[in-house]
Amino acid sequence: MDGKKFDKNTLKTLVIAASLLLNCVLGGASYTYYHHLAEQMNETASLQSQVIHLEGSVSDLQAQADESQPTIDGLKAQVASLTEEKNGLQSQVDTLTSQKADLQKQVDTLKAGASSGSSSGGSSSDSSSVPAAYSSSDDQSETVYVTNTGSKYHSAGCRYLKKSQIPMSLSEAKRQGYTACSVCGG
Repeated sequence: MDGKKFDKNTLKTLVIAASLLLNCVLGGASYTYYHHLAEQMNETASLQSQVIHLEGSVSDLQAQADESQPTIDGLKAQVASLTEEKNGLQSQVDTLTSQKADLQKQVDTLKAGASSGSSSGGSSSDSSSVPAAYSSSDDQSETVYVTNTGSKYHSAGCRYLKKSQIPMSLSEAKRQGYTACSVCGG
């Protein structure tokens, strides 16, 4: 009987030891679980705080965007207006460039006619070699030249026409406020 009693005591001890061991293991696991759960809750609270802060920042930025929209719309309207003005000015430049080319052809033709007239024995001051429209003293038909920056009108070949020479009628030059060059007399 002592063997059975020993076995029962040993069995009881083993059961108690196993229970204690199981409690330790389960207790440690539940401590780890609850500790991990607490960390996640703290992290969630921190993230929620960041979300609230970011939502405030988004609201502030949206208010700034709403406040800036009229300025943006005004600037877009100015850009559209300036683009339209630029296109109109470019059209004028194209027209004037074409007119300049046509006038240059006329000048070249007149020069060629004048040089062929003088080389054939005729006088270069002979008004029959120059078309009547160009020999006339009428302001409307007389061509003078202005520069991009000056306030005077010049005759062809004037030394002040080195960089730019814009042809126009004498009457147009006077109408725009240009006055005769003191060197060439316009």
